[in-house]
Amino acid sequence: MSVFFQLQFLLVLAPFAACQLQKIPVSNPVISAKIDYKFEEIVVTTISCLSTEGTLPIHYTLYKNQDMLKTLRAEVRRTAEFVVQLSNSELQETLKCKAENGFEPKYSRGLVIDWSVKLTSYPDPPILGQQLTLNCTVTYETKAWYKWYFVYPSENKTEDTEQNQILIEAAKSGIYYCSMHDQISNKIEVPVQDWSVKLISYPDPPIPGQQLTLNCTVTYKTKEEYSWYFVYPFENKTEVTQRNQIIMEAAKSGIYYCSMNDQISNKIEVPVQDFSLQPVVMGVSIAVILVLVLILGLICYCSVNKAHRFNTT
Repeated sequence: MSVFFQLQFLLVLAPFAACQLQKIPVSNPVISAKIDYKFEEIVVTTISCLSTEGTLPIHYTLYKNQDMLKTLRAEVRRTAEFVVQLSNSELQETLKCKAENGFEPKYSRGLVIDWSVKLTSYPDPPILGQQLTLNCTVTYETKAWYKWYFVYPSENKTEDTEQNQILIEAAKSGIYYCSMHDQISNKIEVPVQDWSVKLISYPDPPIPGQQLTLNCTVTYKTKEEYSWYFVYPFENKTEVTQRNQIIMEAAKSGIYYCSMNDQISNKIEVPVQDFSLQPVVMGVSIAVILVLVLILGLICYCSVNKAHRFNTT
């Protein structure tokens, strides 16, 4: 009976033992890099290697070109991390990982750490006065902060952020760029545009008391509001509109102008009507009419008198 049970036990263990003895080759390891920090000309970098398949343990070896740098034995399925110090020139050399577990070794792709920094914008190209999104991108992982540079015509500014994106509500004229580990990105320029504001009227020149249409024009696209200024003899008024046109049913005497982005337009004046001479003008007009009537009366009298004499003779 005991022999029978021993045979059954062996039959149960046999598949399990066969699985244990069956080894699986490693897969090609995946390689990646993370820049930890930079000190003068030395860059401390963590190179990661991982074979997702293969019987454990796995032996990982890191190479720079053909030179072996470090080895690591992984008893469990985890990423092998190699912390290495590389100079700026060595960053341009090819790094590779080798993984092996008793079968033919497998190699990762060649990794060259791209040290460059790239700046992109949305929209591209940027539009003066409109929202601008800037993205500072690198090809490696890093915990360092991004440094931003804003070179405006009248001032320079810098800013440090943990995120690689920055949002500017209204883009100003200037040059924008970023850096990471002292590597400077490409530069993006928001060109200087004509900021002038022009006010035109219809009719031109305006006529007091009549309808007046004012148009406030700029040479660029904008979502900002237009500010209007009305300077009358006895009061001043302001108004803000989304549209660049305003219509007045009866133009009052005064000075009109507008502004956009703190830039003031030319001024248009509706002249003050002078009513002080109206009585004099009316008096002169009546006198002229009376003189004309008197002259016509004399002409008629002379004509009738002459005709009467002719008939009597």
